[in-house]
Amino acid sequence: MLPELVLRRPRLVLLVLGIFCFASVGTAVVLGELFELEVCAMCWFQRIAFLLAGSGFLLAAAWPRASILTQRIGELGLLVGLASAARQVFLLYNPEAASGSCGAGLMYYLKMGYYEAFFRAGLVGGVECAENQPLILGLRLPQWSLLAFCGIIALYAIWLFRKGRAGKPA
Repeated sequence: MLPELVLRRPRLVLLVLGIFCFASVGTAVVLGELFELEVCAMCWFQRIAFLLAGSGFLLAAAWPRASILTQRIGELGLLVGLASAARQVFLLYNPEAASGSCGAGLMYYLKMGYYEAFFRAGLVGGVECAENQPLILGLRLPQWSLLAFCGIIALYAIWLFRKGRAGKPA
């Protein structure tokens, strides 16, 4: 029953994926407030990536004529966020690999139009991205972020694979 529903209603699947992305951002915000954490550049970048992915999937669900383009935007958000989360987890275990400080801050770079510095801070990070991370159920927040990106990517890939086997275009 569920597999047929998933294959017959691609817009529903895209809606659920978009909701998962936005729920991930909401969860990160709540946990940050709960543990009184200051959000580092990589965390901001991952939130933006989740918002980009969620927006792409929701637009694909709402606007089927442009679903190819908007799905690719969602995919881009997931892949960029995955890269940032993986780097931040790496920095947790290898803080000596951090390249100093992120600098002025992610939003400052975006406002001023320093896009190279924006992507460098979001994808490479700094020392502050590896510090002050609380444990939640045995994992740190960057690890949860990495799991969220991997989980959403896995669900999306499984759906695309099943859809491809059924002979329907994504």
